[in-house]
Amino acid sequence: MRLGADLELAWSHPAATAETRKRILRAALHEIVVRIEGGIIQMVLHWQGGDHTALQLKINGAGKHRWMVPEDTLSLIRELARLMPDQQIARLLNRAGKPTGRGNGWTKARVCSFRSHHGIAVYRDGEWVARGELTLEAVAQGIGVSVMTALRMVRRGIIKGRQPCSGAPWVIKVEDLAAYRTQKPSRHSLTSNSAQESFQFQ
Repeated sequence: MRLGADLELAWSHPAATAETRKRILRAALHEIVVRIEGGIIQMVLHWQGGDHTALQLKINGAGKHRWMVPEDTLSLIRELARLMPDQQIARLLNRAGKPTGRGNGWTKARVCSFRSHHGIAVYRDGEWVARGELTLEAVAQGIGVSVMTALRMVRRGIIKGRQPCSGAPWVIKVEDLAAYRTQKPSRHSLTSNSAQESFQFQ
């Protein structure tokens, strides 16, 4: 009887089970009027005592539910699956703070299951080469500089490259590296230090 005077306390009481909450609703609600208009569920809850509560819910599209990952995460996984194995994808997504649809961390098994569900092919060794793409390490070796120097060149746009997200590998097209090699060497410093000078070797 005491809890009956405080519906919120009764609802959130540690001893309240799902069945208890159903009984509370049946006792407190007189009726629910529902209609659907333009993909929106319109509801009016009529409470015992005469109060009313209006609610609106958007109807989920076909194949969609509340546990789905955001579209940007789906697109990112599609792109990462062409660059690295599932275990590395899981680590990268966790570092980026992008949880699964249920709010869990990613594992190799979860990435594999997610790929299979969305028809995303598994990463294959050698597909970078097949697409004419190079890693940052391969570019550095190809032009005879350190990886850090190659990274600065890519970040400054001296060599064209793309990175799907922070922490993901840089991808450089073979033709973009070839285009860099046909250009004249840059006379600009690769660092932001204005005191650094360029040296021309004979």
